[in-house]
Amino acid sequence: MKLVLKIALFFICNLSFAKVSLPLLFCDNMVLQQNSEVNFWGKANPIENVTILVSWQKKKYDVIADNEGNWQIKIKTFAANFEKQTIAIEGENKIVLNNVLIGEVWFSSGQSNMELPMRRVTDAEKEIKDATFPFIRLFNVKKKKADQPETDIPSGSLWLECALESVKEFSAMSYYFARKMQRELNVPIGIISANWGGTGAECWTPAEKMKDNTVLKNIYSRWDKWSLDYKNDSISFTEAKKINPKLEEPKSVYMMSRPHRRPSVLFNAMVNPLIPYTIKGVIWYQGTSNRDWANEYLEQMKALIYGWRAHWKLGDFPFYFLQLTAYKYSDSNLAAIIRENQLKTLEVPNTAMCPTMDIGDINELHVPYKLPYGERLANIALANTYQKQIPYCGPLFQEAKIIGNKIEVSFKYNNGLFFKGEKLNDIFIAGKDKKFVKATALIENNKLIVFSSEIPEPVAARYAWNNTGVANLFNNDNLPASPFRTDSWENIIIE
Repeated sequence: MKLVLKIALFFICNLSFAKVSLPLLFCDNMVLQQNSEVNFWGKANPIENVTILVSWQKKKYDVIADNEGNWQIKIKTFAANFEKQTIAIEGENKIVLNNVLIGEVWFSSGQSNMELPMRRVTDAEKEIKDATFPFIRLFNVKKKKADQPETDIPSGSLWLECALESVKEFSAMSYYFARKMQRELNVPIGIISANWGGTGAECWTPAEKMKDNTVLKNIYSRWDKWSLDYKNDSISFTEAKKINPKLEEPKSVYMMSRPHRRPSVLFNAMVNPLIPYTIKGVIWYQGTSNRDWANEYLEQMKALIYGWRAHWKLGDFPFYFLQLTAYKYSDSNLAAIIRENQLKTLEVPNTAMCPTMDIGDINELHVPYKLPYGERLANIALANTYQKQIPYCGPLFQEAKIIGNKIEVSFKYNNGLFFKGEKLNDIFIAGKDKKFVKATALIENNKLIVFSSEIPEPVAARYAWNNTGVANLFNNDNLPASPFRTDSWENIIIE
């Protein structure tokens, strides 16, 4: 009798577990990408027929679960509107999703400045009070790390209408992006945000894009070394700190106590479970935590972008980002190399960037005024994805020519090049001895002419290649130039 009861309970439990279910990403208030065949998936009994009925069509969709109970189907969406839709999914049981919108869906990600929530922004009380936008929907992916790719996002993540309570803890940069997009496009906007402060781009990158990369395999060598050094370094550090309480942790101790910084662990837990949810594109703000390995950053960003695109299988979807903003980094040369590699990342198709050297704070790493950051990201998307006539980028270095005792620098987005102030700040020039001195700069025919009486035979020029507080080279769209150098010298630091 007991055996029969156990068998019966086994089948009841397994039938209950195998009822039609959806990933947490599919819930009330969600936004689906317009004019697409959106991916829809879930679980059911093995070989069970699942029926999906959507309110915007008369068509009924049927899909059969595989032998493991997994099912996936594409559902056609039409042009965005503001009508609230319902989706009914039925198999052994029935699930109904309400208050669904069809519009534009974007994914935002990065580290602490992208993560900074609305409750911490300038004029937070007023900004939050005014943040009631029922046609903007917010999805905040909860923090989690995983050693292997996972199939569902951390529990507690929900689609919510943008309102006073839901926006408080949401990424401010992402909110300002969504708000401008909604106003300009006049369609519903869904923004999915996954961020974690103090994380490197490698944490968000699929492992297979790094392990076989001749540059990025260094990441794994570093972690192996930190693992070996950790025990002895930890003991030594504990003893040394008794003498000097302000002593900084050895790198091994610092990194090993932060397992969320291991390669791929955030991709596995916070990005992979979102795939293959149909998105329009990605916005990204990150770079500070990769300064120690600044020379690897171009390969790192290529691995991340191509890796995400390969997993999502949505083609070369837009990937837009902001350049690292101004701050008094102790390693200004490495921060400048990060910015340079961000500029070089534009080699990747369907990417775009805007410099931000004018809106940072040299004394504050986490600038609370996030409005211009979010709106610049929106401008990039509006110009490049939606063909709006909106300026989105400041001058970007193209080439340099040595003409006599001067260096002539050309830029992209150079129309109306000008200085804010009487002269250009933080412009330097060097001869073949590689010793930089402050230079004078003029503008002729929308090109920068750099020279110094101290350097009769110039070889190289650099702009904002230090802890620049007030970058003042702009175009007539009032957007700042990217820092640049015309050389490729290593370990040459400008104080």
